[in-house]
Amino acid sequence: MGSRNLDRIPIRMWRSKVETVADMLAEKWEIITSCQKCGLAMVADLALIARESGPATSLWNRSSPCRRIGCTGAVVFMAKAPGKTFHEALSAPWPDGKPPKADP
Repeated sequence: MGSRNLDRIPIRMWRSKVETVADMLAEKWEIITSCQKCGLAMVADLALIARESGPATSLWNRSSPCRRIGCTGAVVFMAKAPGKTFHEALSAPWPDGKPPKADP
């Protein structure tokens, strides 16, 4: 028997199982931020995000200001599940019956 090619599963299909930062930590996802203006890419510290914003924080469909000095751009969160070969933007439709949360 062969194994499934995880790279063929769209990122949006993972949302129901890995919604929060706590879920991402438990499943050992790798999260990076990528600035759309200057191109700065950084590894996101999920433990720090959980500590500062709460473990129930969701990074899906969110952005944040770029941390590069002088850059006025915004970063998108990109994820790589274990077994995948590349990062994809954490973008997926909002789950039915769950309204989007406002940014803090």
